Amino acid sequence: MNKIFEKIDKKRFIFFGKLIFIFVSIVLIFNLAGETYTRYESRVDLSAEAATAFFVVNQGTYESSISLTGLIPSTQPLYYRFYVANYDDNNHRTNVDLTYTIKFETTTNLPLSYEIVRNEDFSGSYTNIIQTSTVRQDTNGVYYNVFSNSNTYSFGHSQNELDEYVLKVVFPPSYKDYPDLYQGVIELFSIIIDATQVA
Repeated sequence: MNKIFEKIDKKRFIFFGKLIFIFVSIVLIFNLAGETYTRYESRVDLSAEAATAFFVVNQGTYESSISLTGLIPSTQPLYYRFYVANYDDNNHRTNVDLTYTIKFETTTNLPLSYEIVRNEDFSGSYTNIIQTSTVRQDTNGVYYNVFSNSNTYSFGHSQNELDEYVLKVVFPPSYKDYPDLYQGVIELFSIIIDATQVA
């Protein structure tokens, strides 16, 4: 055993020991920074400014949902943005002219009210694109609010185009005295887009 220790170069052993220590320290720092960043990103994703994007480059149906969590009754509305574009993250644009319709569905877990604007904001006079509201029941007996809009929107294929939508959500303050009815309850807001190629 002593012969083994005699063959070890002490300077090299110390050098490699320091190198391993520095490497482990760097790995730990990056892991801790990554966890902090992930926590921050999660908080941001749950905020009212979290954005959803639809890349409508082909005809078909596109659907996504926004989880409305942590809502509390208030006179202050929350705003959620989502986008519909004729190009994707890689800047691939649709090859044909498209039209699309858009509708929305929500679960009925909370007594929320909704308004949506397209390519404008809620300052001054604005146009709420929700035209009709109905209730549907699925095969499991779950109820959904369906918000429809009969307008058809269009995208060309010669340049990048983007429509910005803003969802305004109000949870009436009259419910603030009944926290057991809403704490921990999640409301899902679904966006359904049907895109069709222009003939």
